[in-house]
Amino acid sequence: MERAEDRHIDFRIFRDVDSCETHYPAGAEILGPGKISGVMYVVKEGTVAIQIQGITVEQISDGSIFGEMGIVDPRPHSATIFAVTNVDLYVINEQQFLMLVRKTPLFALRVMRILARRIRAMNLRLTEADRVTA
Repeated sequence: MERAEDRHIDFRIFRDVDSCETHYPAGAEILGPGKISGVMYVVKEGTVAIQIQGITVEQISDGSIFGEMGIVDPRPHSATIFAVTNVDLYVINEQQFLMLVRKTPLFALRVMRILARRIRAMNLRLTEADRVTA
């Protein structure tokens, strides 16, 4: 079964909710730990790296999202996100996110599945670390 987060995303949905596009050159920091953004990002083109305490935990590219926790729970970010390549992004605020969920319910499922996958990956890393220290 094809997963919602693996399907090609139609970027027109972001223009339909007046999301702005932004560009970061390779090497630029997009988000940093301790900062509060209140937005999430969708990678239109390029690759970004997600790092926690200097360790790259994931690289994502076209059609994937990051910063989604800033919409769900607007607290300081725990990760550093930087552009690995030149990257074009859609910036989605809470109001735009809610419009996307209403217009495109599968978008909400995509976000939830990505969150679940990331939590599972972190749980796996934690249990592996526990085995190493035991």
